[in-house]
Amino acid sequence: VVPDVCTLDHDGCVTCSDAGIPVWVVSVEGDDALCEDAAGNRAQIAVELVTPVGTGEVLLTHGGVAIGRVAAQEEESQ
Repeated sequence: VVPDVCTLDHDGCVTCSDAGIPVWVVSVEGDDALCEDAAGNRAQIAVELVTPVGTGEVLLTHGGVAIGRVAAQEEESQ
């Protein structure tokens, strides 16, 4: 069964292979942010590549590292 969305607990799912997982920033502390995915899973994500980061922003992550941002226009279409 292929999930509807890739999540932080995908455990190496083939569907996600090299894809970024969208997460919402819950809180930020230094170079790390507590983030939540579409399924409600939370994890600490390294954000130093995309700083500054604020609560409520949507980031793309891979391997526990934020690799990009989702623009506000893209967020509205989801």
